[in-house]
Amino acid sequence: MRRIPQDVLVEIFMSCLPSEHNALIDSAEAPLLLGRICRHWRCVAYSTPMLWSSIHIPSFDYNVVPPDILFKLERMVEAWLERSGTCSLSVSLFDPTVHSTVAAHPLISQLLPVSQRLRQLALSRFGDAGFFRPLLQLGSEALPLLKSVRIETTANLLIQEHPEAMNMFQIPTVEDVSLRISESVDPLSLPLKWSQLTGLNLACYRLWTQNGPLGGLDLGGALNVLRMCPNLRRCELRMTKAPEDVAETVDPTPIILPHIHTLIFKGRFNFDGWISHLVVPDLRYLQVGEEISGDAASLPTQDGDGCMRAHIDPDYFTTGSSGALTIFPHDLPSPTIHADPPIPRRCVPCALLSTARLVPIVDPYNYHDPRG
Repeated sequence: MRRIPQDVLVEIFMSCLPSEHNALIDSAEAPLLLGRICRHWRCVAYSTPMLWSSIHIPSFDYNVVPPDILFKLERMVEAWLERSGTCSLSVSLFDPTVHSTVAAHPLISQLLPVSQRLRQLALSRFGDAGFFRPLLQLGSEALPLLKSVRIETTANLLIQEHPEAMNMFQIPTVEDVSLRISESVDPLSLPLKWSQLTGLNLACYRLWTQNGPLGGLDLGGALNVLRMCPNLRRCELRMTKAPEDVAETVDPTPIILPHIHTLIFKGRFNFDGWISHLVVPDLRYLQVGEEISGDAASLPTQDGDGCMRAHIDPDYFTTGSSGALTIFPHDLPSPTIHADPPIPRRCVPCALLSTARLVPIVDPYNYHDPRG
């Protein structure tokens, strides 16, 4: 192994990194594992900044974990960030602390000096998300490379009580946003750069107040979100208001999303019929309902231009599966959509593809890979 050229060894090391998530602070996984094999590997690994350009920080509960363990974690994160050199960073942090007596989060404080290198940032916390505000209130000068932001918190009124927490979401370079929050404001009033988003995951839960429940998103609001985001490529929307009849107030003008390939509707809503004014010619995956169970979730699409797959729960149609079937064309040879429970022959609504090719949907129970 010592005879392997260093550039080749670096490529091997890079291929050892996880592809579905940020690198973990785990001595049994790359990149930390690579530094435990021999002195030569450790030298190569520690001098390759790209190996350290992503990190998932598994924060501990500061109320119960001994200070020496917390100190070791902080030192490890510090060393990791130093090894990343000048590379752009992808960072995720999960904090399980519900109530904390710590005035400032030490790990968040460590990210502030490297903010100009942050490319992707994901922050998740069970309790008060006030710890995140030192990062969230930064602007474009402090975050010139930021493209993706993901915030999940069980705390209430993160944004309404602290409007400066939305500064990060207004940065011109941000094009991918994921929000799972509880707010009493209309999600459509959030100061996002809607028109520049290519990725959106929105779950804004309602708050109970003295005046009743406030905030949340219904189906009509979700359609307005889509209308404001013409550049979307991937979108997941969770409706958090009780199903309401929006037929009289819905804007009938076309919602044209020429680039979207993944569209997911979840939560509390009902379709009276398909959204006839929704035009998504490049759609490759459609989901109406909650997550797919079993192998269907990872079902591959068929080879060939224009093929797609879908998961449709007929319970989300007010007329049930039989009524839902009537909105799909019947001129395609036995296409089906995965449903739970399975329902008979279905295909993409004509309006869904507009002037695009009509493409049959893969049957997960009879799928045949043309590659053998």
